Amino acid sequence: MNIEYIPLEHKGIRYYLCSMDCQTIVEISYVARRGESEEQGAVQRILNKSRISNISDYVLNGGYFPTNIILNVIDIDKIQIDEKNKSFSLTVSERIAQVLDGQHRVAGMRDALRKDGSIASIRYPVLVVIGLTTEQCAEIFVSINTEQKTVPKSLIYDLYGLTNTSNYDYSIERGRDIAFGLNNEEDSPYRGYIKFPGSTRFKGGIQLSSFVNALRPLVKSHGEFEKYQIQTLEFQTKVLKNYFNALEYYYDKKWYELSNPFLFASGFNAAIDVLLSKLLPFCFSKKSFSFDTFKSALNFSKDTLLKQNDVKGMSGETAKNYLYDELVKRVNVETITETELEF
Repeated sequence: MNIEYIPLEHKGIRYYLCSMDCQTIVEISYVARRGESEEQGAVQRILNKSRISNISDYVLNGGYFPTNIILNVIDIDKIQIDEKNKSFSLTVSERIAQVLDGQHRVAGMRDALRKDGSIASIRYPVLVVIGLTTEQCAEIFVSINTEQKTVPKSLIYDLYGLTNTSNYDYSIERGRDIAFGLNNEEDSPYRGYIKFPGSTRFKGGIQLSSFVNALRPLVKSHGEFEKYQIQTLEFQTKVLKNYFNALEYYYDKKWYELSNPFLFASGFNAAIDVLLSKLLPFCFSKKSFSFDTFKSALNFSKDTLLKQNDVKGMSGETAKNYLYDELVKRVNVETITETELEF
């Protein structure tokens, strides 16, 4: 097989940018995992089976990978470089190239190819290196996985109208991205209070799963946020932060005390339900989702603060319903009809 390439070089490593068909990529490649293999270039991690299945379905449904797979050809006798014509000849045989980046994509392609041989001729971008040492492979792997900052997984949700992925439910990814922002941003009232897997145990706080489930009616496709034109990740995070900062304003220093019900799942869920039913339409009518707008819609005093003791002994659902009813009593907004929302 003769393959044309574009030559690249960095830190003494020669790279050969080219394209290969799916069949060739699957046939020549394999994964050398650290901790399992003693051979040079063994840097890869254990495969995630659910990712492989998802990628396989993606390929079979016409999906494409515009970013390159990196292959380290370790059987150097199988490749001959023709620098004059910027091409190389490749003797195709099994296990001649380690996958340095893209192991899940290749595994997904392999699974898809077993199910539908017609995808064999689809070509994908490949970056070829030849005979790299483990140290060189590790440097490339670290660069890809640590130095390159990833974007939020749900970013595609902001762009779905421009793609063919509008039927996919990104609400879980979006909820997690919002949770990450609210758990880490300095001006967030929930900083450090959203319990991600593996986080330190402490009393109070909201499990990530509870947080995401509460947000799904807001962030799903054609959900409440979209209804009120709150569509980007940044805007959605800001609206939630403004709302809960307004609640925090009335609680002041008591916000971070265990007496605050909004630091627990039932209170958070109740607050989200009030946001859905009362505050979003109110703010939309005012054309403002600012902190001041939310603050003006809330009617609290030191004597009317809701407390966790108010729901002591109640089940989660009963506690949520009680806190919802009580919070509604402290919301000072006029009833707004759908027709009044149009502008």
